[in-house]
This record gives sequence, structure tokens and C-alpha cells, in this order.
Amino acid sequence: MWASPSSPPQPSHGRGGSPSLGEVREGFLCPLCLKDLLSVQQLQAHYEEAHSSDDDGHMVGQIKTFLGRAKRKLLKRDESGQLEPEPQDLVYTGGVDTSKWEPQDLGVTRSVRSKFQQWRGARINHYVIEANKLLIRLEKLIAFDRTATDPAKKKALERSVVSWVSDRDVPYCPDCGAHFSLTLRRHHCRLCGSIMCKRCSHFLSVHFAQRLTSAVRASVTAGSAPLGSERMPSGGESSRRSSVSSVGSLLEDGEDDRIVSCGHCSNVLERQERRLEERESSPVICQLYQKLRSCIVRVEELAPEYGKMADSLNAGESTFGLEQAVQLRMELMKLYERIDLLSKKIASLGMSGGPPPHPKALQLQKMIRISATHFLQEKLLGLTSLPSLEKLEELKEKRRQRDLGAPPVG
Repeated sequence: MWASPSSPPQPSHGRGGSPSLGEVREGFLCPLCLKDLLSVQQLQAHYEEAHSSDDDGHMVGQIKTFLGRAKRKLLKRDESGQLEPEPQDLVYTGGVDTSKWEPQDLGVTRSVRSKFQQWRGARINHYVIEANKLLIRLEKLIAFDRTATDPAKKKALERSVVSWVSDRDVPYCPDCGAHFSLTLRRHHCRLCGSIMCKRCSHFLSVHFAQRLTSAVRASVTAGSAPLGSERMPSGGESSRRSSVSSVGSLLEDGEDDRIVSCGHCSNVLERQERRLEERESSPVICQLYQKLRSCIVRVEELAPEYGKMADSLNAGESTFGLEQAVQLRMELMKLYERIDLLSKKIASLGMSGGPPPHPKALQLQKMIRISATHFLQEKLLGLTSLPSLEKLEELKEKRRQRDLGAPPVG
């Protein structure tokens, strides 16, 4: 349905050809004479025959263009003549090229664990390499007496550890953006060689460096987990320790026995120090669970051996002694009592006072207690009882008579 926007609304004819106001005419209407036609082809033929004069030439051209667009739309073809996709195929994807999507089937799952481990492993390896590199340089910087060494010689030794960035390449401080001048001098990081101003410099004490390097050396010698294998602490933690100080600490301590460092290297070493402290002082629940786990492992080792002893004694064999089996049974009972006690302590953590633990922590403590209880019930039900001394002598006598072929006594 189309009507000329410039022509006034024409009254339609009702009964007997009289005009009837308000009636809406639909169909393929001629925009000039408002003749109702049945199809696009008839409307186009009507224009060519009835309105082919020079005065209507410009109108006919516009109408032909409009009819061509309408015809293509009705036939569902684009400007090149190709069929347009159905409306249900037109899906808004937010600017994403759907042709690059991989085919997906309903109910099919795909694990991305390997990709995640690859990404995480690359990140941890990068951090491990960076931390180890800084620790090696830090150990070289404290290998000589910093207080007794001549300043010029000390500076030469520090420059031999890592190459320094040229002063001409850094006109502004990378941290605060201050312009270097005669009054605002440049300071080089002794660990990475970067440049910063005095306000943005950090100073590492020799005591901190010695404690950190010796702790790392001891952990490597003991064969503990490699650096960075633990959970990486969040970068938002900015707690300042006494070993790492700002420029204000120079009012109390001299600068000669301190190592100039940038903020990035200082943060890496602080994270390493926190990791070592966490390794040395684990939470209470971890300590109790480690003891609980060691008891469970010990029970798993002794329970089969006790079962063999009990079965052998109940069969009247003399392979094992009764006293040995009794001692093993007593050791197992003590382990069971210790497992029960440790699981109760874990379940009651945070209940005595202070801030309540996190709901997830409470759920973990409860599950540890339930798991320990099920373990004890299973082991106690499978605990074979030992025969008494009189019963054992009777079993041995019956076995001896059976071996000799004599009828059993009694």
C-alpha cells in the first residue's frame, strides 16, 4: 500500500459511488490517479500506458525506482540479485564474526583445564625467573662489605651486577613524572638498572637481604617446593615492612649500608618474603590437618599387618606371638583416639571466641570431622579381635593334634 505524500486524502466512494469519508483503501494504488491495481506488474504497466507524458516523466522515474525496490523486497533479493537470508537467520551478535565460531552441539562439554594450566604455568614461570634473577643479584650485592668499601669501588661493583640505563634516555621519572635537573638527580636501581628519582626510590637493608637469600638457599638445599609454586599473593597488598623503607628512614639509618631499589623490584622481594613466612608459619587448621593425615597414613600401614596377625592367631598358627599382636592393637587404638581428638579440634576452631570464621571455613572443618568419623567407623568395624591366652593354647593344641592325625581333645 502506497499513497502520494503530496496529494491530499481523497474521499472513497461508498454505496452508489457517493464519497464516504474515513474509509481506508488498500492494495497497489496508483499515486497519481489512485487506481487500485492487483499486482506490481499491473501497476508498472499502468504507469507506462497512462502516465507516459513529459510532465509526468520525472514522477514516472521515481515510481519506477520505488517499484524496483518494492519488487526486490517482495522477491527477497538484494541489490546484486542474490536471495537475502530469511529473517530467522538474522541474529544480532554484537559485531562478532559468527563465521569464526566453532561448531557447538547441545549437551557437549569441553574441558579448558589444559589451556588454563598452560597459561598459569607460563605466568608462574615468568614470576619464578624474575624472582630468582633478583635474588641472585641481591646476593652479589651483599657479597662484599658495603660499609667499609670505598664509594667509588662500591659503585663499580654494583654496576658490574647489572647494566644501568643511560641517563640521556630517561629525562623524566617513570613513577612520578618529575623532570630531572641539577636539583632532582637520577637514582639507579641496583637490581634491574632502571632510573627513578629520590622520592620514588626504595632502600633495602643488608639484614633483610641476608635473611631473604639465606632462607631461599636453605629451602633449596632442603629440597622444598620451588619458588612461585605456592599461591601468588594479590598485587593489591601494599604492606610496608621494616626491612624496606622510604627516603624518610635515611634520617635514622645511613644510606651506605642500604641497597637502592625501584618499586617493582622491592615489591617482588616483599612477596618472596611473605611467601617464606607463610611457609614457616602455616595456619592452625593446616598444622592440625597435617597431624591428622599422618595418623591416618600410619593406620593404613599398620591395619593390614594387624589383620594378618589376628587371622593367624585365630587359626591357631604360631607365626606371630600374642604379645606382638596386643602391642600392635594398642598402637592402633591410640592412633584412633588421636584421630578422633584432632578431628574434634579442627571442627571446634573459631568457636571459643573472637571473630567467627568464614562459612566456607566452617564447612571445611565440618567435612574434615565427618570424613574422620567415617574412617574410624570403617576401621573399627574391620578390627579383628584377638583370642585370649587360654583360647590361643586350645587352638594350638587342636592344630597340633590335627597335624599328628590324632583325634582332637574334648
